[in-house]
Amino acid sequence: MKLLGAGAAVGAFGGVAAADEHEDDPEEEPVDEPVNDEPDEMQAPTDGTVHVVRTLITQSTNPERPADFFYQPTGLHVEPGDVVRFVFETPDHTVTSYHPAFGMQRRIPAGVDPFSSPIMGWDPRSLPDDLDMPPMENGEHVENDVDDNGESDVENDENGAEENGDNDVEENGDANDDANGEANGPVPTSWLYSFDTPGVYDLECAPHEVFGMAMRVVVGDETETTFETSDSSELPPPRAGPVGLSREILTDPNLEPEAIVEAGHVEWMDLEANEAPEDENGVPDDDDEPDENGEPDENGNGEPDEDENGEPDENGNGNDDE
Repeated sequence: MKLLGAGAAVGAFGGVAAADEHEDDPEEEPVDEPVNDEPDEMQAPTDGTVHVVRTLITQSTNPERPADFFYQPTGLHVEPGDVVRFVFETPDHTVTSYHPAFGMQRRIPAGVDPFSSPIMGWDPRSLPDDLDMPPMENGEHVENDVDDNGESDVENDENGAEENGDNDVEENGDANDDANGEANGPVPTSWLYSFDTPGVYDLECAPHEVFGMAMRVVVGDETETTFETSDSSELPPPRAGPVGLSREILTDPNLEPEAIVEAGHVEWMDLEANEAPEDENGVPDDDDEPDENGEPDENGNGEPDEDENGEPDENGNGNDDE
């Protein structure tokens, strides 16, 4: 797969970058016609399935991090030759392999070159020129047509290219346009990578690895690794080994390579590290579930945390505590 650039597969706003784990072929390959006069620098993938992984930020489920920074899905099984399309629905993320060239223990198959996306987020062309602050709060993201398995629901033609282009681009080449043809919100950029060599690939987000933003891709049925995947205490010390909460994420039982192959994909909230703690009776403690008003349920009974007078409801019954 050749490198992909803006225009070949995405059109006006869906900026795309990509990398491959092997060198470019010496002979020039034909490329698609550019969309909306964007420079057609790269070629769309021609073989294999295109899977979608989203970069997300949501409300924290762990007191040790200010928010949840994660890839969704966090574990993914693909076949050799499949392409993963990383969609940057929240900004300031990378997709970076663990490799000695980056000062880290190799956590990708031997013989595979190191790779990393640039820091990516929303396409600047989809934002107003006079915008000073980010357009969204933490936890919100641009919706994409992605099914529960993390795969794009855009059908591929016989060459593997998306029939309708990028998820955010309509048939006329416009992205998230309103009735007047104006872009109505930020459009996420994308980055593609072709996983050709079987084995286990651990990836991290350089700005947010310390908060646990790491994931694992298993290519084919090769699940044996030369690096630790089960016991965080056996990992090399940080920086050679994973940093911060990513040490816990990459040794989570549900991200064991065999478990990923069996499940096909593993969601962020499937990880044991993100499960609700159990109370003294061994029952999941869902104190943080919203109450009937959609507010954080601090007393854990589903009732509003304030009494009828608007005062803190210490007895949790919604009535005056006096």
